[in-house]
Amino acid sequence: MTRPLIGITTWRRAIDTDLGTGRPAHSLGAEYAAPIEAADGAVVLLPPTAGVDEVLDRLDGLVLSGGEDVHPARYGSDVQPGRSYDPARDAFEIDLVHGARRRGLPVLAICRGLQVSMIALGGSLIEDIPHTAAHLPVRGADQQLAARHSIALAEGSRLADLYGTDERTVNTIHHQSVAEPAPGFHAVAWAPDGIVEAVEADGDWPFWAVQWHPEKMIAPDEAAEEMPLFAAFVSAARERAAEHAAAKKGTR
Repeated sequence: MTRPLIGITTWRRAIDTDLGTGRPAHSLGAEYAAPIEAADGAVVLLPPTAGVDEVLDRLDGLVLSGGEDVHPARYGSDVQPGRSYDPARDAFEIDLVHGARRRGLPVLAICRGLQVSMIALGGSLIEDIPHTAAHLPVRGADQQLAARHSIALAEGSRLADLYGTDERTVNTIHHQSVAEPAPGFHAVAWAPDGIVEAVEADGDWPFWAVQWHPEKMIAPDEAAEEMPLFAAFVSAARERAAEHAAAKKGTR
């Protein structure tokens, strides 16, 4: 069977290249694609484009990646000093969320992806979460990548069933979080300080949204613990691809 096609959103950043410094680029850490490919998904990167429907019609699954804050105007708040925003990415990803929901397209939303999903569908954010033992101020890169805290998963949730436990240890690379999930969604994981760490859809839409970065937990034991999430997502995309193939065959 053809591997399901998984689109992953990108982050527009200025990087140094042979053609000059600060060149604009649509970028994505390689760690996002690796577990999708390990689960036998085929990856395509998604920079902002006007053709949202055309893109979604060709995809079997969608990953909303991490990145900069969503512009506060999107949820009725104020710009924060020192923060950068990308309104074009915001608009593109919000359109992707609405289109994916209409189609029932499998979605894996990570960190910013969780936040932009909830903003798109009517939820709210904590713009800057209080500092606690679980959520310390953003630090240097090495410290930030190494930071861990525990989470509690709701019994009977899809995530608890996937991981086979209701307690886990995850990383933390964020300063914002969901305040109230959008209508039709519910929180299913929390840090010890009460911060929402995961959200699921109320119905049968294959939608997983996590505040931590499972793709950045790359130590062998942690990566193995995170693979059930990627495997479930790619499996749902594979089922969708098979349904589309059967439907196309039936119309011939």
